[in-house]
Amino acid sequence: MVPLNEGTPRELIDLADEVQRGFDESGKLPDRLKRYAFARERALLNLSHLDEKTHSLHYRMIKTRLIACGDYLGFKHYFTVGKVRLTAANFCMVHLLCPLCAIRRGSKTLEAYLARFEIIKAENSGLKLSMLTLTVKNGPDLAERFDHLRKSLQLMLKRRRRALAGQRGWHSEFAKIAGLVGSIEFTKDGALDGSASGWHPHAHLMVLHSDRFDYAELQAEWLKITGDSHVVNVVAAKHPDDPAQDFLEVFKYALKFSDLTPAQNLEAYDVLRGKRLLFCAGLFWGVQVPEEMTDTPLNDLPYIDLLYKYLPNSGYNLFIPEESIDLETGQITLDRFPFVK
Repeated sequence: MVPLNEGTPRELIDLADEVQRGFDESGKLPDRLKRYAFARERALLNLSHLDEKTHSLHYRMIKTRLIACGDYLGFKHYFTVGKVRLTAANFCMVHLLCPLCAIRRGSKTLEAYLARFEIIKAENSGLKLSMLTLTVKNGPDLAERFDHLRKSLQLMLKRRRRALAGQRGWHSEFAKIAGLVGSIEFTKDGALDGSASGWHPHAHLMVLHSDRFDYAELQAEWLKITGDSHVVNVVAAKHPDDPAQDFLEVFKYALKFSDLTPAQNLEAYDVLRGKRLLFCAGLFWGVQVPEEMTDTPLNDLPYIDLLYKYLPNSGYNLFIPEESIDLETGQITLDRFPFVK
């Protein structure tokens, strides 16, 4: 493990690696552990900047949760089928400060919406899948820019609903969308080299539609909604045989950790915590995302328990605590280890 440089935090974690087919193959466990180690490393870097906020009870609680998050990871190795599943861990659930929780949350959300997409596709073969990106003008005030983008998206959805209901005087190019799921994301242009031009707010949406969009009308309507931006982009899905690759942009982190210094990351957390950053409508409405962030176990298959502990500058190392060993049989089980839940 090479420590992150405080001034230039790197993005060495990728949700694509977390959801690719066969991600749980035993041969990919070393790369998975390295990915999680870099994620924890960035979380600890953010943690080191929390001291000035410890006068707040909220931040004292957050600090406690970040310290424990991902300290231990418990896997089950299903050796007869060559699979390894993450089945035990402490998660802080603070995905705006913790990349480990961000990638686990993203993978579980993606899994839930992909299941709905497969049902929709089977019942509506004529629908096309595209990615729609909507932006608003950059600005120095993150809270103001978030509120502006949020209200613009709400107005877009309102126009869509009224047009679909056939209300007189309401026409919307967005009414061509039969179903959508989207997320709000923020970057900060030039944040690491001191030339930042402000916060860059945008929303990525996966949309289902049968009719082609009129791009000029789409631009004009979005400018009318926002008052400051006509920038939209529509791209047809590129992976019909593996839609997870197309949905990735929607379900990855709300903040790109590589684009922000820890101080900027904390600023963004202050503004965005508790805010709704994921939204859906139409055929995607009502999808339930499980709160559990571990993998689904493979029942009725023999397995070996593997426990890994994070060590600074070393990453995750296989660990066998004395409490987990049955002295009579020699069997190792995580059930005897009190720090893994």
